[in-house]
This record gives sequence, structure tokens and C-alpha cells, in this order.
Amino acid sequence: MKFYSRKIGVFFILSSGGILTACGGGSSEKSKAETGVKNDEALYQVYYQKPLFSEGYIFDSFEITKYSIRNNEINFSKSHNEPLDLKILTENKIFEINTPQSNLIKRVSPTQWTYERLPELKQNLTFEILNLDGENIFDRVLPGYRETHDLNNELKDRSDQELVKFYQNYKDATFPKGSSCYRLKETQWNQPYITLNFVVDNQSFKQEKENILNTYENLNSHANRADYDLFRGNWHNLDWIFLVNKYDSWGTFGVVGNTNDQTFRAVLTSPLIWDAALSLDYESKRLEELKNSNFDFDSRIKEELLLSQELRVAQLEKGCFAYNEQAITAIRKLKLINWKQGDSSAIGQFFGQRTWVFEPNQ
Repeated sequence: MKFYSRKIGVFFILSSGGILTACGGGSSEKSKAETGVKNDEALYQVYYQKPLFSEGYIFDSFEITKYSIRNNEINFSKSHNEPLDLKILTENKIFEINTPQSNLIKRVSPTQWTYERLPELKQNLTFEILNLDGENIFDRVLPGYRETHDLNNELKDRSDQELVKFYQNYKDATFPKGSSCYRLKETQWNQPYITLNFVVDNQSFKQEKENILNTYENLNSHANRADYDLFRGNWHNLDWIFLVNKYDSWGTFGVVGNTNDQTFRAVLTSPLIWDAALSLDYESKRLEELKNSNFDFDSRIKEELLLSQELRVAQLEKGCFAYNEQAITAIRKLKLINWKQGDSSAIGQFFGQRTWVFEPNQ
């Protein structure tokens, strides 16, 4: 296998954005919660859409999405057998565009699940089950918002009116007995794979490779090299090289090159473990570095970066990936909130991906 690396510790590439995790909970609570969800017939996710401004406007809103479990599987009607729109490479196989995808979620046990993208490409998902009895609903659904947002002002002229209504009317509401949530603890793919995007005109692969090597060698001037890893190899007569952030998939980039020295933009998905606790530690350190930074930021930009990072850390500490029926029933009883119905037909939304359609400004 031509798969070379300079490895320092553990890293991950998480194939989806927005996955929420949480930490804490005693062993007796975990055992009780796992027993309670063993025969769940559905998972429920809660999603908050912040206000967005672009060519049009999206108001803030909340969604509740139900994912039915039948024969220990979650099927996604739009995504099951959906053809690949990009070519995928593994060491031993090429999956061409239009190859049908499985896109199934399979329950092995209450805490062990598997995402099957293709029969040859599977991701293990390890959860912890948290007992939510008596916990604050607002702080579990929206970790960090109480501490980072001024939610006591009047609604007039605010773009986050649903958020403010939630807080002002239900900030003390708690989950009833029997409420549980799933928190993501670890993920791991069964093998690495590369997704090819497009050929970049007038860019030499050799030059791009040298740029990435130089970036890696000079990381300590602006980042901690120990947080990164360099991977390279050759599959199917294609050379590739990727610089990978071990804890943050957005910090990963690389290229693939053919025998004509053409460059392909591409994404490497690693088979190594992503660990929630390690990610929380990394993001917490980034938050402290940002607070203490002397970079010449515009004050508003720094405030936005700090807010984003604070919420990221809070989600890793307190956020839930999904809830059981008892918990979601309690959330739905908060009647002043317009709980929209989410779309459970596509796999992307299950992993936190969203697309938006902007309405023209009036």
C-alpha cells in the first residue's frame, strides 16, 4: 500500500459539519439511559437556523426532524441509491460518477451505529446516551447561547426573534423523567478514500505539492505543527498529498496529480479515529489563544470569531446529536416556538448539513 505519513498523535477528518457532542454523566445514569433507548423506534434532531443575510434574507427558525428506525435501520428516501456526483478513489477501487450510494444508518446497539455510504465505505459511530431528567431544555438545545447572547431585550427590530422567544418564555423549563439524548463520542471510517472535485487549469501538481510541503515545514511560525499531519501516496497512477488538521476537518487541504502533472482539487477522508474529548480540548485551547491574541483584528471581526469559537466549545461540551421521543415531546410542548418539520429524506441533514433558498428582499 503506497500510503505514507508523518504521524504525530491522533487526528480526524469528520465527513460532515455541525455534528454536536457532549461530555459528562455518571455510569449509572448511562446504563439507565441506554436501557431506555434500546428499542427506540425513532431518533429526533433539533436544529436552530440563525438569521442569514445574502441576496435575500432567512429569518431565524427551529426545526424538529424525525428519523424512523425500522429493522434497526434509518433509510433516506432521497439519498438511498442516489448516484455519486464525484469520483471516489480508494487504494483498491475507483467508484465512478453515477455509482449508486447506499446511504444507510444501521443500529448495532444503542451506542454503536454504522453509516454505510457504499458497501465498501462504512463509518462507525460511537455514542454515549445521556439521561436528561431535570436538565434545562434551553441550555441543552442551545448550549452557550445563554452566556454569549443578550436575550433579555425586547423583540422589536431583532432578527433572532424565535431565539429570544425561546429564552424569555422557557429559560427555566426542564426535561421530564425518561428523557435522553445521544451524544457522539467517536467516529472512524473503515478505510481512507479520496473524493475528486475538478481539474485546476494552469497549476502544476509538482508545484502544488511543493507548496504544501513548505506550508507543513513552516507551520510552527503561525500554528502548532503537532496539530497537523502530512499524508501522501499513489493510487491508480494518481499521486496525492494532503495536509490534515488532526482535530478540525476545515483545516485540511490537499491535491491529486496525474501523469501529465495536472492538478485535481480533492478531499481526503481518513480512517483514523475522531475523538470528541480530544476535539473539545483542541477547540478550548484555540478559544484561549483567540482571547489572548494580539493579532490586528478589526474589533467586530474578533468579536464574531470569539462568539463562533465559544459556541463551538459549548456544543462539544453540552450539545446533543439526537433525542429520544420523551425528550422531544417535552420540547414540542414549548408552544410559543414555531417548531418547523425537518426533512428526513436526505442523509446530509442527519449529519448537520444544510442548504438555503433565499427569498428576495421586499
